[in-house]
Amino acid sequence: MEGDPRDFRGAPAWSPDAESILTAVNEAGKPRLFRVAVNTGAAVHVGDDYALDPAWSPTGGFLVYSGMDIGTTFPLKSITDTGQPHRIPELTLIRGARRFRFLPGRDTLIVLRGDIEHKNLWAIDLRSGAERQLTNFDRGVLSGDFDISPDGRDLVFERAQENSDVVLIDLPIR
Repeated sequence: MEGDPRDFRGAPAWSPDAESILTAVNEAGKPRLFRVAVNTGAAVHVGDDYALDPAWSPTGGFLVYSGMDIGTTFPLKSITDTGQPHRIPELTLIRGARRFRFLPGRDTLIVLRGDIEHKNLWAIDLRSGAERQLTNFDRGVLSGDFDISPDGRDLVFERAQENSDVVLIDLPIR
C-alpha cells in the first residue's frame, strides 16, 4: 500500500479465506486491529483493545493477539472476526515471545514459553486448556522465531546458541 498514511504495527495475518489481512494500526498511540480487504484496501476496525501480532484460528471464526505489555510479560487475548470477546484459557507470555501460530485445522496454539533468555515451544489446546511442551532446549540455546508448515507436520524454528570463551592474558611487566 504505497503512500498509505496508516501507521502499521507488528506482524499482520492473512485471513483463512485469503480475502483480507488483519493488522494493527496505531491510533492515538494505541495499536488497534483492522481488517484490510486485499482487493480494495478498505479497512474495517475490528476491536478497541490494545492489540498486536494477530493470528487467525484455522476456521476464521476467532483470532488471538498480543495485549499490552505488563512489565516483561503480555497477555494473549481473543476476539471473534466481528470484534466480540472470545473466551480462551488465560495465557501470559514473556517479552521476546510474540510469535504464536495455530496448528492447521485445530484450535491448538503453538507458543514460545519460558523466561526471557530460555524459551521452549509449547502446544496449548484453546478448548480444553491442556498444555504440552514440544521442545526441551538447553539453557544456552535461544529461540525467538518459528513457523508451522501448511500441513502442520513440520515446525521450523530459529535457534541461536551462545558460546564464548573467557581468556585471561598476562601482559609482560615493563
